[in-house]
Amino acid sequence: MKFSTAIFLSLFATALLLAYTDSRKFGSLPHGKRLRKIKRSPNYRDGKFQNIQPITSGGLGDVLRSLFALIGKLKIEGPCIPSVKTDLSQLDIADDVLFWFGHSSYFIQIAGKRVIVDPLFSEISSPIPNIPKAFPGSNAYGPEDIPEVDYLLITHDHWDHLDYETVRSIKFRSVICPLGVGAHLERFGVSAEIVMEMDWNGSIEIGKNFKIYCLPARHFAGRWLRRNKSLWASFLIETGDNFKIFIGGDSGYGTHFAEIGKKFGGIDLAILENGQYNENWKQIHMYPEETIRAAEDLMAKALLPVHMAKIYLSVHPWDEPLEKITELAKDKNFRVLTPLIGQRVSLKDQAQIFQKWWKRPA
Repeated sequence: MKFSTAIFLSLFATALLLAYTDSRKFGSLPHGKRLRKIKRSPNYRDGKFQNIQPITSGGLGDVLRSLFALIGKLKIEGPCIPSVKTDLSQLDIADDVLFWFGHSSYFIQIAGKRVIVDPLFSEISSPIPNIPKAFPGSNAYGPEDIPEVDYLLITHDHWDHLDYETVRSIKFRSVICPLGVGAHLERFGVSAEIVMEMDWNGSIEIGKNFKIYCLPARHFAGRWLRRNKSLWASFLIETGDNFKIFIGGDSGYGTHFAEIGKKFGGIDLAILENGQYNENWKQIHMYPEETIRAAEDLMAKALLPVHMAKIYLSVHPWDEPLEKITELAKDKNFRVLTPLIGQRVSLKDQAQIFQKWWKRPA
């Protein structure tokens, strides 16, 4: 299907209609005290946040070209993604486990704390209907399946990582997010009292055995046309027994991975994006080869590839990222974890085996 001016105007009009009927989902730009704090950040210059390594791809034109390339795929039926349903409310709080919900959404329970990262339980993850739409089967879990968590962790404000309906539906005691994202959350109805905004290289210590670091990523922010008014980030959870989980968020490949690996002396589990890549945004998302390199830079013992198997945001086959990452990692000195959606991942079980569930019958 070829892009035309009429299609663009139709999409744009639809977005405007959505903004008019429920503008809260578009969030809010930082202002007042929050903006004054942002302006003191060393990462905020010339009226916006900046990457450590500048990017020359991934601009608005690149994003729109990628969006239009998807239009021809809208009538293609995606796969029915298999899943395993686990009753998370019955988990023993002493168990150190992770459950992936597809794309970049997952639940972590470790050191007696529960964290949910970038939860996305909506069928649509953009302001435009059906672009993109979740694959059948990928929404096996809903907000009602998530027990109250200690921390909702948001890596940045894009629609597929900060979902209005999901945030309003799940229960959490506190939110940890990069600078400026709190403005969106307050617009969604989240109390400012429970929102903790962080800058790169900041940290929060929670008791004696749980610490969260906010770290750099190579990406951008913006829920509509205003870019980089809030920060994007990766995070690292470190427990009292020195177990470290790196939460990569969205990021192109960059020098920050090696710097983080060196700073922390290696990572037990690196959760890195591996999907939705294309040439239009090659500096803000990673190809599988770069995901492997990032895991090596981090000195990771295990890699959980995410940002795939739920929605189309690029034009590669849905299962290509999984096929490529497992092939590329065969001779590496780290494990690649490939759980089904909802499958229990035992964080400290180095012998757990995962099936190649995406393989199509011959």
